[in-house]
Amino acid sequence: MSEHLSTKQAAEALGVSESSVKRWCDRGAIPTTRTLGGHRRIPLDGFLEYLKQSNREVVVPIPGLHTPTEAGNQSTQPSMESLQADFADALEKGDEDACKHTLAVAYSILHNFSVLADDFIASAFHLIGERWDCGEVEIYQERRGCEICSRALHDFRRLVPQPPENAPLAIGGTPAGDNYSLPSQLVELVLRECSWQTMNLGCNLPLETVLAAVEQHKPKMVWLSASHLDDPQKFASEYAKFFNALPRSVLVVLGGRALSDELRPQLQYTGFCDNMQQLAAFASALHGTRPAFRNSDN
Repeated sequence: MSEHLSTKQAAEALGVSESSVKRWCDRGAIPTTRTLGGHRRIPLDGFLEYLKQSNREVVVPIPGLHTPTEAGNQSTQPSMESLQADFADALEKGDEDACKHTLAVAYSILHNFSVLADDFIASAFHLIGERWDCGEVEIYQERRGCEICSRALHDFRRLVPQPPENAPLAIGGTPAGDNYSLPSQLVELVLRECSWQTMNLGCNLPLETVLAAVEQHKPKMVWLSASHLDDPQKFASEYAKFFNALPRSVLVVLGGRALSDELRPQLQYTGFCDNMQQLAAFASALHGTRPAFRNSDN
């Protein structure tokens, strides 16, 4: 890689704003040179010295740059299988720093949130689920892991380029009784990566309030992620009323393990996504409005 970093690259690596890096450069805390055009450039050796002196750590690894703690023990890129195992172990143990670091390394390899969600995060939680089935993991450990992962993903949101002002808006969340925030958070990141404006409404939402949000904000898409339903048949009944009340210009995307093969034929939708890569492909291809019949099972 280049022998110098831009202030943007340094900010992404440190997990801070670019303005903070520029301020530290101007104060002399980070060694800096200037291009002929007046742009700040940070020598790699100066950046590494800053890490050492400030006791800071790289949050998002820069390909080709090895920090002092990594340089001695990372001669090759780790495999995704080993990273998945390390991530699952860190989630199980509640080691938040290790979770964030491992997630950052995985993203630096994949550079894609939908693949990260499916092939890394979901795989790790599947492994934890298998351990829970075998009595090796307590429920609280899985729930704690979800919270840790959610906080880590919040830090990653800044890595996604800001969608254009004229980009379509998608809003959504989880229905009443579903307190799993992580899937909907991943949906938001994937949609933003596909250049959609997003508004994550959160968890445990009565469908009436989602409809109120639609009426106020006029989105092009509504997503509902359902990991748990207290009463699937009650949800189907309430969802039918919700769907019929939506403007016909609104696209409806559903997903989640609670929407079983038995329940799905009762629901109407524009698209159903079993994973985040399907969502990414769907969102990237969407144009126009939803058709008269959305239920692919009928």
